[in-house]
Amino acid sequence: MANKKNIKIESLGIYLPETVLTTRELLSQCKHPPSLDLEKITGIRERRMAVGEYAVDLAVKSAENALKMSRYSAEDLDMIICTSISKCNRKDEVDFEPSTSMMIRKRIGALNAINFDINNACVGMLNGIYVMESFIKSGAIKCGMVVSGELNMPLVDTSKQEIRHSFDRQLAALTLGDGGAAIILDKSDSDKYGLHQLDLITGAKHNHYCYSKPSKRGPGGVLITKARGLQRKGAEHFPFYMKKTVEKSGWTMDDIDYGIPHQIAVGVIKRNIKATNRFLREKIPFRLLYNVERVANTTTTSYFIILHEFLLNNTIRKDHNLLFVGGGSGMVIVHATYTMDDLPERYISKFGTA
Repeated sequence: MANKKNIKIESLGIYLPETVLTTRELLSQCKHPPSLDLEKITGIRERRMAVGEYAVDLAVKSAENALKMSRYSAEDLDMIICTSISKCNRKDEVDFEPSTSMMIRKRIGALNAINFDINNACVGMLNGIYVMESFIKSGAIKCGMVVSGELNMPLVDTSKQEIRHSFDRQLAALTLGDGGAAIILDKSDSDKYGLHQLDLITGAKHNHYCYSKPSKRGPGGVLITKARGLQRKGAEHFPFYMKKTVEKSGWTMDDIDYGIPHQIAVGVIKRNIKATNRFLREKIPFRLLYNVERVANTTTTSYFIILHEFLLNNTIRKDHNLLFVGGGSGMVIVHATYTMDDLPERYISKFGTA
């Protein structure tokens, strides 16, 4: 009979490009700069921008960092799931085959790993965990890596040329940034620690609120976002499903130490807090963590880039209960409850403090 113990994050690796681009610099590069104060509205001061690197490079460097602190070698990995939205793996090109996971497998030397890609908007890495959990719990694999490298700046480059006014539906693309993340998953020694519950809900009738496609006006892709509608529907549905996941975990809101939301914008995170408070008819007792003001929206990787930061600054520690709050185009809603084991101590021991 398969062991039903929780799975856990055995190791974590992230990669942020060195080049910093401020929001003011970005707006100055727009052909028709919007008149609104984007930094004030979103809270985003800056983002990282890859130079001479592509999506697969960001993923590979994250994977290598995860392996540096892992007890597993690349050859020990049984599975690699890549969840990158971005397929910009060469200059001015988009790759669909071979899969990005195949490229990562080859470059890190994971010779024994099964590999495949999953694409599900900004919840991709959480969706990858959702799938890999079943493989580990069934005994089909012992350990695996979920990895993503997001080169989002090509979408930003298109929007800089095509945005015409302050209410343009490409405006949300200016909130993006580049970054990579990787986690290695295996089985926890105790059900006290690790992943307790992960729920994924899709509201497909809302898929018109945010989508990406080739530009009709020139080269490159575009990100189209109907921000008000997306935020309104999110505020309607997220609190209900959040409460449901917490209850299925056997927790109350008081049991949660920190929430890790998708890093969209400071204002959006704060509005979602208010919507949740209204739904619960009380203030949520835990703190939501964010660093979007410094790294912007790195899409699938945002949850683990923020986990990295708050591990290094010793905010998240052993025995802390975390609530991951994920959202993506689709509309896709993900909530996960997780109790931290000794990962914080091991992470600081390997990478130092912030």
